[in-house]
Amino acid sequence: MTTVRKNHSRLSAPEQKRFIRAINQLHGTSALAPAYRAFVAVHARAMSIAGMIWEVHTMSVGMPGTNFLAWHRHFLLAFEQRLQQVDPAVSIPYWDWITDPAIPAFLNDPALLAKWSVERSYTRHEMPSGAELDLAMRIDRFPRFQRKLELGPHNDVHLAVGGTMATDISPADPLFWLHHANLDRLWATWQVGHPRVKPPKPRTVLQPASMFDVTIASQLDIASLGYRYH
Repeated sequence: MTTVRKNHSRLSAPEQKRFIRAINQLHGTSALAPAYRAFVAVHARAMSIAGMIWEVHTMSVGMPGTNFLAWHRHFLLAFEQRLQQVDPAVSIPYWDWITDPAIPAFLNDPALLAKWSVERSYTRHEMPSGAELDLAMRIDRFPRFQRKLELGPHNDVHLAVGGTMATDISPADPLFWLHHANLDRLWATWQVGHPRVKPPKPRTVLQPASMFDVTIASQLDIASLGYRYH
């Protein structure tokens, strides 16, 4: 069965509650492995000195995020599949922050944020603009497209939301998954318009093997991965 990832604004109240309930069940010391904290730890490692060899994020001029989009595509899928072990009907919604830059209300309840130990310092004027995104989407070479998307809209949202989202443990804020689902959706849209344009090193095996151990080439077709965007 194909998983459908919806715009968060199209989620019904029961769908919102199911998503939150599934996340809650991955928290705590009694949660079965991999627990929520395992996903947070992997992302933190990807941004550490040790994890720089994975080339997940652009950490400096000499350390580009060569595997940024493919790595996060698999990261999202692994997390979504873990949620579905709790509730098979759950999928990761996406936050279209160009159309609706406000933080999704169902994930902005102060009581929930306190329960998750999530901090935010949202600054609306730091969110990406439509013009900025259009510039990235018009690029026809994959490395430049990926870099522009990462260093532009991707970084803008993390910094605009602030708090936990602006740190190496950003997945601790569930908003992370909606943000990256939207980035993945944008990549999928770009792929439709550039069907012959592939990442330069498709045989690269993504790391760490404990959660990844897949090639970039295996992450290029979302239909074959079992999901789509609506």
